[in-house]
Amino acid sequence: MNPIQSILAIAALAAAPLAVVLADRPPADAKPLVEIVEQLEQQGYGPFTDVSFDDGYWEVEVFKKDTAYELLVDRRTGKVLSEQRDHEESRPPRDAKPLSQILRDLAKAGHTRIHDVSFEYRYWEIESLLDDGEHELHVDPKTGKILRMQRDD
Repeated sequence: MNPIQSILAIAALAAAPLAVVLADRPPADAKPLVEIVEQLEQQGYGPFTDVSFDDGYWEVEVFKKDTAYELLVDRRTGKVLSEQRDHEESRPPRDAKPLSQILRDLAKAGHTRIHDVSFEYRYWEIESLLDDGEHELHVDPKTGKILRMQRDD
């Protein structure tokens, strides 16, 4: 291998982790997560247990008529591309706010680039990208109040 090939190989390896990280974040052409969730709620899905962006698609774990499903959702249109029965996850309490309302409230507070949401037994764990970096939020499912926010390096 000549020196130029070596440099290119090292550069490709160095860029690989960045490419993986960027693949887990919605690109500019993606419909905002809150709109995806609202669209799915209108189709009868809910409550949600996990929503994440992976490999160019929204992956959604959600209930519909008390049956757990895993959905693969188009990032641009919000169209459900596949629906498979899934194992049941811990779900938000029955008196929880709809996830779309929690996401709308967070957007008003400046958290518009959300790419990962999961229900963790007592609270929503939400990953949001702000100008100063990645943040992890813990949000009360009943009130929508941010219980904890920390920078996630």
